[in-house]
Amino acid sequence: MTVLVLLFTSIFINPGSVSEAPSDTLRMELMDVRIEASRVTETPDRAPFAVSIRDIDEHRRYITAGVDLGEALSGIPGLWINNRHNLAVGERLSVRGMGWRAAFGVRGVHILLDGVPLTMPDGQAIMSLVDPSFISRAELIRGPSSGFWGNAGGGALLLFTNASIPENFARGRFTAGSFGFYKTDLELGFNAGGNQFHLYSSHSYLDGYRDHSRFEAFRIGGNALILLTDNSRMRVTAAFLDSPISDNPGSLTIDQFNENPSQANMANINQNARKITRHGQVGINYSIFFNQSDFRVQSYAIARKLQNPLSFAWIQVDRLVWGARAAYSMSADLADVSVGTDVSIQSDVRRNWANVGGDKGELRLDQQEEVVNRALFARAKLPLGSFALSAGLRYDWLTFSVIDRFLTNDDNSGERNFYSLTPMAGLSYEYGDWFTYLNVSTGFESPTTTELVNRPDMSLGFNRDLQPQQTVGLEWGNRIFFNSLNLDVDIALFNMWVNDLILPFRTAEGGDRDFFRNVGSTTQRGIEVFAGWRPLQNTSLEVNYAFSDFTFSSDDIFENGESLEGNALPGIPEHRMNVATEQGFGLLLARVEAEYSGSFFTNNVNTVSNHAYWVFNLSLSGRDIPFMQNATLTPFLRVNNLFDTTYSGSVIINAFGGRYFEPAPGINFNVGISVRI
Repeated sequence: MTVLVLLFTSIFINPGSVSEAPSDTLRMELMDVRIEASRVTETPDRAPFAVSIRDIDEHRRYITAGVDLGEALSGIPGLWINNRHNLAVGERLSVRGMGWRAAFGVRGVHILLDGVPLTMPDGQAIMSLVDPSFISRAELIRGPSSGFWGNAGGGALLLFTNASIPENFARGRFTAGSFGFYKTDLELGFNAGGNQFHLYSSHSYLDGYRDHSRFEAFRIGGNALILLTDNSRMRVTAAFLDSPISDNPGSLTIDQFNENPSQANMANINQNARKITRHGQVGINYSIFFNQSDFRVQSYAIARKLQNPLSFAWIQVDRLVWGARAAYSMSADLADVSVGTDVSIQSDVRRNWANVGGDKGELRLDQQEEVVNRALFARAKLPLGSFALSAGLRYDWLTFSVIDRFLTNDDNSGERNFYSLTPMAGLSYEYGDWFTYLNVSTGFESPTTTELVNRPDMSLGFNRDLQPQQTVGLEWGNRIFFNSLNLDVDIALFNMWVNDLILPFRTAEGGDRDFFRNVGSTTQRGIEVFAGWRPLQNTSLEVNYAFSDFTFSSDDIFENGESLEGNALPGIPEHRMNVATEQGFGLLLARVEAEYSGSFFTNNVNTVSNHAYWVFNLSLSGRDIPFMQNATLTPFLRVNNLFDTTYSGSVIINAFGGRYFEPAPGINFNVGISVRI
């Protein structure tokens, strides 16, 4: 800490020696580039659907701790990231309410890292591989995106670490903070023969705010952009995670939360609930460009090994995934057309044992699970002067199969097939700096293998009654660019109808285990407003507001003998807001972030609420300080929950025994220094 104080002091003692680094630009710079999330040739400002682009500049990445995705992605319209402060289950992420029911991982949103899917063929995404310190760009499609990516009802989120490398560099960073946190980052980028190479690695450790919440992770990754010819290129990406420690403190009742929010669920302590994870993936993307068209083909492979002792069982999953995509896009005077195909295969070896005080007990399940997804898609855009018509269609065929190797209670092997046709259509109009669009899109969300194998009667094999849920979305949006004021405004109104809703529930026999069923429908309507303003060179303001009116809309959903029709969906507040402002004071950069969440229910019957809260964060950083030859230093300090608010940052929906709450810490800090050569 003394070193950092001296460094901050040196900024003002010797200001002439400091080079001015670009501040984090909140205003989106629009370039004539392809939106990768849309899988077609589309520019960010003229896409006929709700899309958000977040470019995270180098300085911003240097001055955040890199603990959770909220540091990089907070404030993106339509995206809500709840930090559970429980890295064993990860952040709770939802887009327009889709994903609200996930007890762990991410549901309803298709997520990719450097082009390789983190969302598996069965529809579930695990985010632990992602290191927020190295995310340089994010693209989010808000609303049903199955027409682009298939098994995702709420949207598509693409994350990139492969920022352009205009010059060679090497960077090292060390961060320390509250609750025993420390993190070391290393990064290298260089050009060779016109090709670009980027490598990164990190080691993170955290004792945790709550009891039984230690976390440790080693991450390494990289990508290479190789120019093969004047009109073709290949990008190779790879990432690896080794997390030997990820304790799971579980959730608390309201009485436990009020008594001591830092405590853990005693069942999780007694059973030593935790995760031990290894995850590796590699992808190869080949692109060739012609005068008015391009062809892209990609293949990828993923391997994941999970040891997951829970309070009710010791679960082990050994996973292998392979996939390939190909797409051809053509731009002509008459129309823009894209066609393509996807195929992906997921193979899991799942074994469950009894959990006896944190050790493996009696074997209870041994089976091979496989998911195969095949798809064809096409999309066209027809310009008509200031208007444009767009339409798309995708067909998915999923096969879930299980081979039962635990034959003590008969052979529960089986197979299930799901089919889905997801059309989309839109109309857009452009007038000067104003762009408006109207579209209708569809999506589907299949049960995951975890949801299919969790049978309420506690038997083995697949749940034969569970079906995919279907979504139809209607959306009207406006993007306005007031260039003379340096002000960008994005407004979207939407209404989504979700049918055959997949709902989780728990039983006394199942304990902390979630079971699933299709019941009824929901209506999810809302408004998203984003404004980014830069009135002065060193001053910026970003405001993001979302209104959500999400309810159960059918009279055939019952719980405890009561109809849920008209009840609010749990886990999503009616009002949310993010505000962020940056101000340069000479050679010091200050950033203040504020997040507001209205109250929201924690269960379907709407009897228990999570209280509303405001949380403020403060970041202070110096401009890059010259150090030795061709080296710069960037010291930074971040204070989270500046006013020591007591709140629950996330909840477990419909948790058995009233254990809904996942407490967030009070005031805490991170401090660090980055060295760049």
